[in-house]
Formats: sequence, structure tokens, C-alpha cells
Amino acid sequence: MSPAPPTLCALAALTGLAVSAAPPARASFFDTYGFSARAVARGSAFVALGFDYDAAYYNPANVLSRKRVHLGFGFDYVAPQMEFRAVRGDFAPLSPDDNLGFHLGFSTPIGGIFDDVLGFGLAFFHPLTTGTNVSSVDPSEPWWYRYQNLPDKLIIAAGLAFEPVSWLRLGVGAQVLAALDGHVIAEVSLAEGRFLRREIDIEVVPRLGPTAGLALGPFGSPTAAGGPGLFRLGLAFRGALELDYSLPVQVDIEQVGRLDVLVEGVSLFTPPQLAVGLGWESAPAPDPGVSVEVGLTWEGWSSAPPPGAKFRLAVDDRYLQPPDPNDPQDTPDAIIDVEAPLIPLGAIDTVTPRLGLEWRPSDHWALRAGYAWRPTPLPDPIYQTNTLDSGAHVASIGVGFQFVDPTGDKAGPLTLDLALQWTRVGTRAIEKDPTAGSPQGAYEAGGNLWHLSLDLRHDHF
Repeated sequence: MSPAPPTLCALAALTGLAVSAAPPARASFFDTYGFSARAVARGSAFVALGFDYDAAYYNPANVLSRKRVHLGFGFDYVAPQMEFRAVRGDFAPLSPDDNLGFHLGFSTPIGGIFDDVLGFGLAFFHPLTTGTNVSSVDPSEPWWYRYQNLPDKLIIAAGLAFEPVSWLRLGVGAQVLAALDGHVIAEVSLAEGRFLRREIDIEVVPRLGPTAGLALGPFGSPTAAGGPGLFRLGLAFRGALELDYSLPVQVDIEQVGRLDVLVEGVSLFTPPQLAVGLGWESAPAPDPGVSVEVGLTWEGWSSAPPPGAKFRLAVDDRYLQPPDPNDPQDTPDAIIDVEAPLIPLGAIDTVTPRLGLEWRPSDHWALRAGYAWRPTPLPDPIYQTNTLDSGAHVASIGVGFQFVDPTGDKAGPLTLDLALQWTRVGTRAIEKDPTAGSPQGAYEAGGNLWHLSLDLRHDHF
């Protein structure tokens, strides 16, 4: 068998590159599943009552809620069990895989001349079963907008807090992602059957999403002292974050013309968010008592980009019919010029209500529960696309245990936290529009997601 012509090899390779560059992941692991077992168990209602390294994500102002050097790490296991039933038509849905991730964080006050009025916190998550995953989904193929490969990306969140007075804290920070940019340039000789030039330049550039927070309180006094309890108010903003990519490919094919392939788009999109929380506790955590927080999270999904890549392929005849160099109007004619249009997502903004509870019967135990209703931002996919999502009930329970140091030498105890989260994605019935072309038919989609989170935390001093 004779070897394939270089042009066909180049086209196959470049087409594969382009197809693999349209990732379906949306939002972040923290947004969808939560960060730290303690917060996950409380339904991520942690904007007002959050503290320690958890606050680097939930509300950077609360990094200074406790003036302790605090360290922690843990693991997150996500097990999706999605359901899809074709009523009519031929559909081949994609289902998200199980995933295991590792997270860590720390928070610390900055002493010395700052006298504990400044603090810093850091939160980090990385998948263990895969790296940061960028994959492709054909628009007609059913796939889960929030859950497909959501855990498959690295996340970093950092926050800096300032406390001018004891009842007011201000915070600023950022979440970090990387953007992909570059180009590929090549020359192919059909006569010699080889590449004459191969040049690849890929650059990874960090992208920052700003965060900010405000924390007021505590106001009041503990109930044990005859007071009404302690009230706290939190407000947090998280800016949009996305990975934008552009991969132009240019191949000069001798005796034919120039092949141009352009793949560009936006992926791993996290919408802008505004979260508010009102918290009450009978005693300041981690002292024995009860804590309750209610909150709302607004997410700006209407700014979400189309869930795919712009893909353009063109071949001209500049060598078959060279243009007249003396005529600026004489340009190469296109032999092939095709472009895959982007299909608008049509998402809308959403508001998620949250409730978090914690009961600390002693210095060593904490029992937790939480709930959130997460509405879907997506319309019914009745036209060309099959982007799946639905409103979801998110319920969680958890427990925390603080180990006793028998020697009494350690100022900071070791704490083990465990959380189990169940997300019930409501079943959504889809009837495809018969005038929209392929695919045709009807189906139902829903499912369950299980999330197990485990933390070990320690106050250093």
C-alpha cells in the first residue's frame, strides 16, 4: 500500500486537533460541588459564617475571621449516575465518568507591623484521575453541560483580607485559569512527499477572575451569656473566568495552494457570581453551639459563550493559478472554504437559594446538613443541539471530629471532616422541533450525582 499523500495526513492531523479543542466543561468544581468537606456538608452556605482557608473561595474577607494559621487538605470523589431514555430517534448520549480530585488550602494572619489586620488564604484543587481535560462533543450528541468533564481541571483561588475594625472585614482575590494560544506553520512538497517546514508555537497564558468580599459582624452576644446570639452578614463577588484559545494552522502545499485552519473559542467558562449570606450562631465556632446560614447566589449565565469551537478550513489555488503580482485585485481563488458556525447557547441568569446548618454538641463533634436548589440556565434543546441540563436539588450531610491531644502540647488540634452530597438532577422531557433538521425524535434525561469529600485540618498555632 502506498503511503498517504502528505496533504491528506496534514488534513487528518489538523482536523483531529481542531475537533479536540472544543471542550464542554462549564462552571467550576467549586461552584458545582463546593470546596472543603465542612462547606459541602452545609450546602455551600458559607459566605457569612465561613472561616479559615475555605474563605479563599467563598468570601475572601473571612480569611481573617479567626486569627490562626490554618492548614488543610483532602480528597473529593464524584460518582455520576445519569439517566437517558430515547423515546423516538437514534441518540448516542455521553455520560460523565467517576472522578477523584485532591484539594488543599491554608490561611494565615499577617502579624508584625500589621498586627493581624491583614490575612491571606489559598485554595487549590486538582484532578487525580486526569489532568485538565479538553475534549470535543458534536453539537448533535447529547451531553451534560455542567457535569461532563467538570472535575477535570485545576483550580486556584487566593484571597487577601483587611480588618480595619473588629466588626468589618474586606477582601480581594482572584481565581486562576490558563489560556491557550499559538500557531502552526508548515510547508508540504507533493513532488517530494515530505514536509519542508514544520513550526509549532503554543503559549499558555494565565487568566485571572477577580474576587471580592465583605464581612460584617459578629453583632450580638452568645446565647449562653443571655444574648440573642451572634449575627454575621457576608457578600462575595466572583468575576467570570474562562479559557480562551486560538490555534491557527497554515500549510503551504507546493503546486496547489495554501491550507488554512483556524480553531478558536472559549471553554471552561465560569459565570460571574454574586453571593450573599446571613448567618446566626449561638456561640462562635468552633465552640459548642448551633450555626445557621441562609444565602442566595446569582450566576450570570446569560454571558456564557456558545459551547463549542469556531472551526474554519480553507484551501486556495495560489500555486495552481498564481495571481498577477501587478494586479492587487487578483487574489487566489478558494478551492475549499468551509466554516462550522457557532450555535448560541441561549442561557439565562439564575439565582440559587442555600441553607446550611451545624450543631456542635461538644468541643470535639460537629453534625452538619445543607440544601440548595440549583435552577438550570439552559432552554430546552429542541433544535440542532442536545446540551443537557435540568434544575437540581442538592442535599448534603456531614460530620466533623476533633482529635484530642493527650499531651496537651499542641495549641492547634487536628480535625477530620466528612461530607456526603447528593444531587438529584430533575428529569427533563425533550421533543425535538421537526423543522430544525437533524437530529429528530424525543428523549428524557436526568440523573443523580454523588460527591464524597474528606478533609484533614489543623490549626498550626
